[in-house]
Amino acid sequence: MRAPRSKHAFARSLWAAACASLGILAFVAGSAAGHASTQGDALYAKSVAADDHVSYSGTLTSVIYEGDQAASTVTRIEHKAPTSWRIWYLAPANAYGRMIVSNESLAYQYEPSLNRVISHDWGTSAPAVATPVNIAQIEDNYSIEVGPAASVAGRKALSLSLVSKHTGALVQRIWADAQTDLILRRESYTADGSVGAKSSFDTIRIGVAFPQTLFDLAVPSGMTLVNSPGFGKATTDTASLVRGLNFKFAAPKYLPDGFSLERGSVEAHQGVNTVEFVYGDGLRTFSLFENASGRLPRFDTASPKPIAIGDANGVYADVSGQTLVSWNAGGLNLTIVGDLSPKEIARIGASIHP
Repeated sequence: MRAPRSKHAFARSLWAAACASLGILAFVAGSAAGHASTQGDALYAKSVAADDHVSYSGTLTSVIYEGDQAASTVTRIEHKAPTSWRIWYLAPANAYGRMIVSNESLAYQYEPSLNRVISHDWGTSAPAVATPVNIAQIEDNYSIEVGPAASVAGRKALSLSLVSKHTGALVQRIWADAQTDLILRRESYTADGSVGAKSSFDTIRIGVAFPQTLFDLAVPSGMTLVNSPGFGKATTDTASLVRGLNFKFAAPKYLPDGFSLERGSVEAHQGVNTVEFVYGDGLRTFSLFENASGRLPRFDTASPKPIAIGDANGVYADVSGQTLVSWNAGGLNLTIVGDLSPKEIARIGASIHP
């Protein structure tokens, strides 16, 4: 069994865990704080909706930090508002030539080295900047403060900082174009305050006119169209999803402040049903995977370390900028992948009793 991959992982590797909900900086005391927060909320809401009405073309560099290593991705992005996307990988070398074309309903991922076109649901492969954002939930859990302006890709950009109202921790910072509100740069921070991921446009042209044929979902001669083997369609009706499982799902009794259950899905692989529940606070997320295999996942690119999950012995690793923790209990394998520290995930895991 391979390590489960959160549905957010593809988007984050594409944009280096970087363009989804955005912001961060500091608290300001007194009446000025309330005014700054109101202004920050308004600017943030405009920034996450900007690509609905602004077309652009640009080159984006994204970096995910894993311990003392960093993985970089460079993509060429063409977006025709409101819903047409064409994303072409320039780096790393093993991804060069990969391309994604989407109408925000369906996405085609072109893999020239495999002579395949992989069909995805847009929700499983969308760049984070284009995914829906729950503004109300973010405003409930984060203080959004306006910071100093800066230059990004030669354009004036305003910085917005998102600080947790529960912990006071800086979680994300974005830089939004002063003219169009488009997000030009983003940084996400880990539990220890270091940069976990960042993305920034190196070049960008705004207001570009594209021919619609550039975004046609077509299968070139010599290539085969296949469906993505990802998790089943997500649903918010998690109660009926649990009733359909062939094992008893165990839910966490503890969630970090601001987190709630968002959706779930099920995948069947080699006769084993694995359920994924996604929890979030509007900005950060984690996925809980459970199956009745009782087997730990394989860690293909990371070296797992031991960790205690209540009375159980588990393992954890940093995978694509996210923490992955896995352990066995009550005949189940339980794995959590998310934007949290190993200590926080261990606390969540200890509250799960299969």
